[in-house]
Amino acid sequence: MENVLGYLKSRTPGWFVTLATLFLGLITLIIYTARGGNSYSPVSTTAVIIFVVAIITNALILIKDFKVGAYVPFIFYVVGLGVLLNTEMLFISNVLTGIDNNAFDPAYIAMFIFLILTIVCSFASTIMTIHKEEKAITVTAAN
Repeated sequence: MENVLGYLKSRTPGWFVTLATLFLGLITLIIYTARGGNSYSPVSTTAVIIFVVAIITNALILIKDFKVGAYVPFIFYVVGLGVLLNTEMLFISNVLTGIDNNAFDPAYIAMFIFLILTIVCSFASTIMTIHKEEKAITVTAAN
């Protein structure tokens, strides 16, 4: 237990924001796939693949800092939002115009809320320092 607490104490706030991004991305993916699609917008395989790649790169950044790599999950999450809006376009227009008395279900609303939170946290983690910089020890020779 002390090892776990010591490990967590050695992490930066940016690491925890990245961890929260990972969990928010997982929740978004689970809600999206569990909700399923409908006749207007089936579940997009492309969106699922994009979210899986974003989650994997997010996990890799928690293990090893790639400096510029922190932007990769953010880009994938934003592209995933674009793919979702593209695949859900017919359903959204159907609901907004009131055709067939369709409505946004709670899972649909939760999915988009979690996706927006994921994108915001992912952007915040790109700004923050994820791993502590290891200071190099310099040894000077005595004359």
